[in-house]
Amino acid sequence: MLRLYQSNRLEILSLRLSTLLAEPMASPLEEEVLVVQHPGMGGWLSLEIAQKLGICANIRFPMPASFVWEVFRAFLPDVSEFNRFEPSLLRWRIFQLLDEIGQEPVFAPVNQYLRKESEKRRFQLADRLAGLFDRYLVYRPDWICKWDKGESAVAGDEWQAEIWRRLAADEAVHWVHLQESLFQAMSGDAANPPHGLPARLFLFGVPTLSPGYLEIIRQLSRWIDIHLFLLNPCEAHWLEIMPEREKVRQELASSGTEDLYLEVGNPLLASLGRQGRDFFSTINEFDPGSEEWFEAAEGDGCLVGLQREILHLEQPETIEDERDHSVAFHRCHSPMREIEVLYDQLLAMFEEMPDLTPADILVMTPDIDTYAPLIEARFSEPGDCPAIPYRISDRTQGLENRYVTAFLDLLSVPAGRYGVDEILRLLEFPAIQQRFGLDEAGLERIVEWIEQAAIRWGRDAESKLAFDLPADPRNTWRFGLEQLVLGYAMSSNDEALWQGIPLPESAEGSESVWLSGLLGFCRSLFELEDRLSGMVSVAIWCDRLQRILDRFFAADESAEQPLQLVRDTLVRLGEEAEEAGFLGQVSLCLIRQQLELLFSRGSSRGFLGGGVNFCALTPMRSLPFKVICLIGMNDGAFPREPPTLDFDLMAKQFRFGDRSRRADDRYLFLETLISARERLYISYVGRSLKDNSALPPSVLVEELRDYVASQVGKSGLDSMTFTHPLQPFSPNYFQSGGHLFSYSSRMQEAAQLVGHGKKQRQPLVVAPLPKMEPVTDSVDLHLLRRFYSAGPARAFAARRLNLRLETARDIPDARETFEMEKFTAEAVERELVERLLSGESAESFYQLLDLRGELPHGKPGQRHFQQLCGSAQIMVERLNAGAFGEEMPPLDVDLMLDGLRLTGRLNGLRTTGLLEYSAGKIYPHQRLDLWIRFLALNLIRPEGVAWEAIWLSPDEEGRFIAPDDPEAHLQQLVALYRQGMLTPLHFYAGTSWSYAEKWRSTEDRPMALYQAQKRWFNDPPAHGSKPHHRLLMPGEEMLDEAFHEISLAVFLPLMDHMELVE
Repeated sequence: MLRLYQSNRLEILSLRLSTLLAEPMASPLEEEVLVVQHPGMGGWLSLEIAQKLGICANIRFPMPASFVWEVFRAFLPDVSEFNRFEPSLLRWRIFQLLDEIGQEPVFAPVNQYLRKESEKRRFQLADRLAGLFDRYLVYRPDWICKWDKGESAVAGDEWQAEIWRRLAADEAVHWVHLQESLFQAMSGDAANPPHGLPARLFLFGVPTLSPGYLEIIRQLSRWIDIHLFLLNPCEAHWLEIMPEREKVRQELASSGTEDLYLEVGNPLLASLGRQGRDFFSTINEFDPGSEEWFEAAEGDGCLVGLQREILHLEQPETIEDERDHSVAFHRCHSPMREIEVLYDQLLAMFEEMPDLTPADILVMTPDIDTYAPLIEARFSEPGDCPAIPYRISDRTQGLENRYVTAFLDLLSVPAGRYGVDEILRLLEFPAIQQRFGLDEAGLERIVEWIEQAAIRWGRDAESKLAFDLPADPRNTWRFGLEQLVLGYAMSSNDEALWQGIPLPESAEGSESVWLSGLLGFCRSLFELEDRLSGMVSVAIWCDRLQRILDRFFAADESAEQPLQLVRDTLVRLGEEAEEAGFLGQVSLCLIRQQLELLFSRGSSRGFLGGGVNFCALTPMRSLPFKVICLIGMNDGAFPREPPTLDFDLMAKQFRFGDRSRRADDRYLFLETLISARERLYISYVGRSLKDNSALPPSVLVEELRDYVASQVGKSGLDSMTFTHPLQPFSPNYFQSGGHLFSYSSRMQEAAQLVGHGKKQRQPLVVAPLPKMEPVTDSVDLHLLRRFYSAGPARAFAARRLNLRLETARDIPDARETFEMEKFTAEAVERELVERLLSGESAESFYQLLDLRGELPHGKPGQRHFQQLCGSAQIMVERLNAGAFGEEMPPLDVDLMLDGLRLTGRLNGLRTTGLLEYSAGKIYPHQRLDLWIRFLALNLIRPEGVAWEAIWLSPDEEGRFIAPDDPEAHLQQLVALYRQGMLTPLHFYAGTSWSYAEKWRSTEDRPMALYQAQKRWFNDPPAHGSKPHHRLLMPGEEMLDEAFHEISLAVFLPLMDHMELVE
């Protein structure tokens, strides 16, 4: 018996289903079978049944294809457990067959495509053919029968037919043969059903089935009771209605000699319901017993009216309700803005609808992988807004599981350059760190070692040959690691060489654990190259990859589940090849491609798991919810139009009952419209980020908008359409009486700042901090100098707030040095000057730099070093020629300054006084540092040392003139230092120098401020961009009266005592 149950509401169908399930079967242990189209439907039914019956147990929810295979096995005992013509197995068989075909004329198109021998191309073709053959078996069984007989079915099918015949010769039992055998077996006496069939069968909410599946269901109804529950949007007879454009087309094509009775009915139903119309037409041909429970939505409003009109097959009626919010359209500038707007709109719904819970809301999108990270970013960090619980399902497993990404990245390393960036990305993964005894602190130290050892890319010298480069060991991992090991073993420094290898600073003490972990990781990584090379069977590959997974990833409690997904996928890949009978050998490249394909499948885990349900917009996800939101409904995104293959024979000959992704999506949209109980929310990217121009939504959204406009008019549609600003802090959200709103007080504060036109940021420190503990009257000379040279803001953040605000250490560049940066070149040139002064040769320093990888390789590096040598030699000659005296040891400083004690050591001394030289330019902070030491020298006045200070650079030579009262000047600097330990000091050496220099020459404050602003905001390195200043200083306001006074107090005395030597 076949019985049909129809309703426009799934809740009614589930209630009737529960009533039938409550009727006991002959055996209380008999399993119930409910065929559903999607696991999400099975989950929803489980909850509905449990709610109505008190429990949902001993019920299985198979998909249609797997159940039909069970029917085959029940009637045909010799049928195997799995279908070797299932696409995941068939593609392996076709892949092997494509490798065996010769140069026969029939295969000319295939050989043309495969003329560039490539595993990847061959498997891609095999995968597409497997999908096509699967569709041919289900929707074109007559073609298969002709091919099996050696006949042609359609024009241009020669090579596909020949491939099919060879597949069928290898495995004669396929769907068409099984179907014929099944119908023959079913033709007998139905009084004794075979073992393996359920006592009764339920099919629930299946929106479409192929003609072959439907015929099997019809034949099976002779043996068991079958109950078919279908969602029908319309209670009237609607199987002959058609869209307006189709009606016009047929009228134009009519000869005019006969009357055409063509009906449109409801425009939305006619336009969106073709797939359901065809399916119901086929079902009605079976003449099943039918029960119908249609129920019109109660109340008023656009959504209720729309559903009621579809139900009764009516034209849209005029609705007059300006306060109707049951349907809303939201235009945004980007997917991120869609999510931000959605969050506020959901909060508003919770406020307006007291009985609404997060579990009553379903949010669907055609592109869940794009929107999932944006959803997590907003919903996991609600900020000052109420939190909304949520769950995301259907994400691609590879994107959802970080271990998948790390594992695939690991497999890619041996085929790549061993770039330092990709290696460190792997080391950042916690499970890999744990496996090799590392942690975050160890990784930071490892980055320092890698920079010191100048590791850039390449396993070793020989690995560079694969890139047509000389076998040069410099900048490779093996060369750098040898330096680190020797540096640790010999406790050496940068100047030491061991057999020509420079030894950088390496591990000390407990850091040896980190060095050992790095060495172990790299050794295991290098061994992968041999393990992952060559061609072996799929089974061997899967075994190898399981071992690699265990070798590199520690499986603690948090990692066990995601790692198990990787293991299960490897097992599934091996089983597919084994079940397909594929024994060929393949490369890692193909295995990795197949893993990516398997990992790209979505997971429905988490659907209906509590909270707002986010999921993909897929068939049979249109379950009844109080609120249904569709996001990402952009032009071209939905309905989806998969690319058509040139050799898809079905695409050229459409038949009644054929599946179409576009038709599926249109019917899914219709089901969604009738499943929203109280609100339908639709958003899309409707404005361009570039020029704010309007962008159209999905054609289905446009059709819905046209329908709504026929209900409420253009003004009513406009009131349901919300165009959102580009930024969430737009003042438009916080205007009284406006139709836009936001629940974020942070965005409101930002909007107020925008509204005032000028950003007024509150300083981090609004009042001076208490004095440092322990309170002391002593000041360290080194800290005083560091305070001014590194910057008062940095010193205050470090010493008083315990903040280290240096930008996070970047991953070292994976490229060799091609050109030295300005400041690096100046530091190298100064080091060269010092080495030349000490008697070291330039050649030995070149060798050291070259081995450290700090110079460009080859002749470019030689030319660059020669340039450095030229300017460095000039500086050495000037230093040797000048009367600068001999170097002196540092002097102890112990001075009393107005009750304060200044202590420390004074370095950089010569018999002629203090000397500061630079291979580049002398920067303001260097002048200030020399000035502080000069003042201290003039207060100590040691014997045997001149009380002078000289600076020297390629561009200038100058000296400080002894001030009349050096103590007063030094006291001023110490007082500012102590003040800067209580509150951030408005002083920044470069900017303050520019200001004081301009003020001193012009006494024009606006001009001086202009120079300071240029230095603060623009001239590299701009002081305003430094992290300490961005945190502690509220922008341009830092160049205030305090800045004016402090800049002049520090630099005017210095400038007054400067004298340039002509």
